[in-house]
Amino acid sequence: MNKNGINIFEELKEIGFQDLDKVELYPKKEEPSDRERELNKKRLTIEEVLYDKTYLCPVCGKEFKSKAIRSGKNRLLTVDLDLKANYDVVNPLLYECIVCENCGYAALSKNFNMITTSQIRWIKEQICSRYKPYHYPPILTEKDAVLRFKLVLLNSYVKKSKDGEKGYICLKLAWLYRDMKEKALEELFLQHALTGFENAYKNERFPIFELGELTTAYIIADLYRRMKEYDKAMQWVGFVVMDRSVSLRLKTKALHLKGVITEEKRKVKESKIE
Repeated sequence: MNKNGINIFEELKEIGFQDLDKVELYPKKEEPSDRERELNKKRLTIEEVLYDKTYLCPVCGKEFKSKAIRSGKNRLLTVDLDLKANYDVVNPLLYECIVCENCGYAALSKNFNMITTSQIRWIKEQICSRYKPYHYPPILTEKDAVLRFKLVLLNSYVKKSKDGEKGYICLKLAWLYRDMKEKALEELFLQHALTGFENAYKNERFPIFELGELTTAYIIADLYRRMKEYDKAMQWVGFVVMDRSVSLRLKTKALHLKGVITEEKRKVKESKIE
């Protein structure tokens, strides 16, 4: 029946079709849910965003391919207070680790080939000798990425890498657990990240990969905020704000963080009074 209440198949009643008055010639299609839209978007675009990049393992000499993200194809959506970036198509954290599936050597893409002769020997003795070959799917999940980051962290430990590097890896693991809604594990690795970064401040030179001294201080401030150690958080964010060399962009972020710390501290104080 059409919008005017007229059965367009009225004449067909004479030849046996008595029940066509409720037929909708153009039935409405069900709208996909937000989740279905997101999944469809990923199915349509993730292969366009990723490509195969070739690596030569500096430990075993085997050539292999690893997925990487095409420049300009992944749109930034939001940034958390501790600078975790969130994108529209694929989480870059999933593809930040490069793993040689042949021997078990793993490192961040930023320093995969930066390895000394001594470190190669230690990797062969403590990683390769125990590693069981494992093949990852081409499209990685958060669980796959956690496994890869932890292999990178183990390699970093075996290589006797600096504390700042280990703290950086732990920060990325915390971010993955945040995406997975694993609060306890997120907090555990945030604490490890904090230890690594503070040790780096005392004993190492900056930058730590792309993190300069003031950016790292800003992250430390937010890590203390997340642990509800507001006085320490305020000390670190104050260090950023008061530095004459701080960029306008980072200073603006630090001033915002300072306001967040102040407000959270006030609420905690008020809750104790009540």
